[in-house]
Amino acid sequence: MQLNKNQQAFIDLLQLSLGTRKQLPRDYFAPDWESLFNEAQRQAVAGILVSGIEGLPEEQRPPKVLLLQWIGICQHIEVQNSITTKTCIKVCQRLDKDGFNACVLKGQSNYRYYPAEMKNLRSCGDVDVWVVPKVYCKHPVKDVVEYVDANYNMDILCWLHNGFTDDSGVPVEVHFRPSFISEPCKNRRFQKYYGDIEACRTFTELEGAEIPCMKVDEDVIYQMNHIYRHLIDEGVGLRQVVDYCFLLQAWNKQHTRSKEETMKIISWLGMKRFAGALMYVLQEMLGMPSRLLLGPAVEKDGKFLMNEI
Repeated sequence: MQLNKNQQAFIDLLQLSLGTRKQLPRDYFAPDWESLFNEAQRQAVAGILVSGIEGLPEEQRPPKVLLLQWIGICQHIEVQNSITTKTCIKVCQRLDKDGFNACVLKGQSNYRYYPAEMKNLRSCGDVDVWVVPKVYCKHPVKDVVEYVDANYNMDILCWLHNGFTDDSGVPVEVHFRPSFISEPCKNRRFQKYYGDIEACRTFTELEGAEIPCMKVDEDVIYQMNHIYRHLIDEGVGLRQVVDYCFLLQAWNKQHTRSKEETMKIISWLGMKRFAGALMYVLQEMLGMPSRLLLGPAVEKDGKFLMNEI
């Protein structure tokens, strides 16, 4: 796709913020900062871009009034992160106490992938947690539904999850299954692959507490599926792609499974073509070097995904 000057300025600033480029060109185009600010909020990356703005020389920064407004947004993001983190920890601890294995999906579990100075600037949403009874039972989904209904004010129920709104105001989605794929055959494979919560999860530190989360080898597949679902169902934005950028950087340092083995699983689940598109976006929009990508970037599909974003 052909980018206009404002879009290019947005991407340059995003790459500077993520550390995938060291500096902006001396003749960096002075963007329409108001439009850039609005786009940053629409894409839920306003907090991330502040890291790049802080590195700009005075003459390249936004007007002072807008910059103060931007800083105010970041302070709100930090406060919301604190509330969401406390809710996440509280929910996990209670589930463990009440006899359930849990695994936090995306959201606050992505903290572990972000640099320390950027963790609380990530725009957060609800708390998603995959829940399975610790003791084997014939109808685990029924048990989870009944537990949530008995202990919380359940306000949503579907095939994938039920949910409630915590006293803190943070929505919590309790997943019976981590995700799904729309095509029935591939969905059966996906449910089989993520059929054992204990095999898929590990633990990480979150603000002084330990929470259960997806192992990095499983997370790199799971969060690809999450972005794929957003593309099909809700629309995909940069927040999910930035999460994946930091996840992939962490995977390159921590993985126990090779790229070839990982791509074989991704292909088996029917996401090979989407993976090529996502790798293109990570390379072209976020500036990730090809050595960190899971597989080859596919330009045609990648431009389609960029346009959707």
